[in-house]
Parts: sequence; structure tokens; C-alpha cells
Amino acid sequence: IEIRKNIDIAGRDGGNHLFLVNQKETSYIDSSKQPLTYGTQLVDDILNRTETAMTQAHCFLATELALKAQKNALKV
Repeated sequence: IEIRKNIDIAGRDGGNHLFLVNQKETSYIDSSKQPLTYGTQLVDDILNRTETAMTQAHCFLATELALKAQKNALKV
């Protein structure tokens, strides 16, 4: 799982903290100097009909899962 957070609960200053977690370990990366390319790639995909940010199959699967989750959600 990859999660970017603006606050580090361990107390490190700044924002853009990246935590990578798997079954063996939790890793920390200071990502304050790393570019966020997804938005730019997504706009490029829309304008140029490419699949740089996300493949069409991935997009359809994500949409399908979201619709199924919404259908099965219980109101609280």
C-alpha cells in the first residue's frame, strides 16, 4: 500500500510524507521534492487519447468496483 500524508504522526516536519507498507516492513520516504505527475498525465491522456496515467482497463475496473461498492453500501 502506498499512502502520501501531509502530517507524519512520528513528528517529522513538513508535508508530503510517503509510507510504503508490505507484509515485511514499513518504509518512509520524504517525497517533498518528488513531482506529482498523475494530474498532468491524466490531462494529457484526455487530450491525446493515450493511457499514460492509467490504462482504460484499469479505469473501467475501478469504476466497476466503485459502482458495486455503492450498490452494496448500507446507510448508517
